[in-house]
Amino acid sequence: MEETKVLELVNKVFLYSELTPQDQVAVAKSIQIGFQILGGDQCWSMKKLNNAAFKGFTTVNSTKLLYKNQDARKLLLALSNRFWSEDKPIVVRQGQCMYAHCLNPAHYYWGTRSDVSFENAQKTHTRINAEVVVKMRLEREAGGSVLGISRKYKIPYHIARRICSGETYVNVEPDQDSASLNKLWTEINTVCGIVVNRYPQEVKGFNFNYHMTNELECPWHRKGTAEHKGNFGLMGECLDCMAEIRAGRCVVDVKNFDYRWYWQVKRFWEQVKVGGSDECWPWVGATRRGNSESIAYFPSPFHSAKTQSASRVAFWLSRGYTGKYRVFSKNDCQPFCCNPAHLTIRELNGVPQPTKVTEVCLNHGNIFEHYRETNVQEEPSTTLKLPPA
Repeated sequence: MEETKVLELVNKVFLYSELTPQDQVAVAKSIQIGFQILGGDQCWSMKKLNNAAFKGFTTVNSTKLLYKNQDARKLLLALSNRFWSEDKPIVVRQGQCMYAHCLNPAHYYWGTRSDVSFENAQKTHTRINAEVVVKMRLEREAGGSVLGISRKYKIPYHIARRICSGETYVNVEPDQDSASLNKLWTEINTVCGIVVNRYPQEVKGFNFNYHMTNELECPWHRKGTAEHKGNFGLMGECLDCMAEIRAGRCVVDVKNFDYRWYWQVKRFWEQVKVGGSDECWPWVGATRRGNSESIAYFPSPFHSAKTQSASRVAFWLSRGYTGKYRVFSKNDCQPFCCNPAHLTIRELNGVPQPTKVTEVCLNHGNIFEHYRETNVQEEPSTTLKLPPA
């Protein structure tokens, strides 16, 4: 494809999309990276792929993938020189595609309602394909019975009757062979390459952010593992941690962290007056601004300052790393409460609030017992409420 024609095509692709050059580069680069790491014939589920290259794509719509609140499927088709037409006005997802939020542009095409019905039937009945449809119709024209045909191909009678009578799948096209798929991907990669080369400064910014985000680690990352690394949301929250938070994680255990974090995690909890599981755990470390703000040393990959509020660090080290989200304690809590069961993030919907800390261990057994043994002489009247064994 000549570059002048490709430039015209690129202009047509983004003419009505209202995407910025940064967005155009992000879409093109996401396809290039997806093809590189997953291949052209695999499903690219955005609900399963946690990669910095695919930021901007959302799955809030249950039936289609979105990019910046736009139908991402139309952008994917346009990048392969496939556009809307009156005879084929509907975006169709191939029956072989396993996910409604697939990013692979080769799994979509412009078609009709008949194509939609055909692809839906393929999802339910894997034996149905274009070749089978043609054979069934030829056998029916030759005098075969619908019942016999349905039994032969092991397809429900009502579907076989519609296929043989031409009610559905009127103009089915043969499945893509390897040659046509390779040709399609050649065109997609050509167009994406032109888009990328068109905005060199935006590409530099994308590559830098992509590299940095993929290399960043949250405190829960362990060396030699893939979890809790390069998998962050728009607020800098670790998406692996968010899954654990939604599953109800609420523990204080230094063994959850890599050894390089041991003394830093241990030092933080030593500055918290740990009480019973239902009591407030006040911060006894450094404060500022007339004792109105707590200060805890804990560097974060998404914060320029090396200190955070004590409640935020307590949330990070007990429930999960939530980046720039603000952490709040209960209204009736003592100042600077660090009991993880009392902490919440108001912006996060659907996150369960734990009833108590399920485990507390900082290399000397149960920390509740540790504090009871060390503080009982100083405060003989204080009785700690221990969680059930």
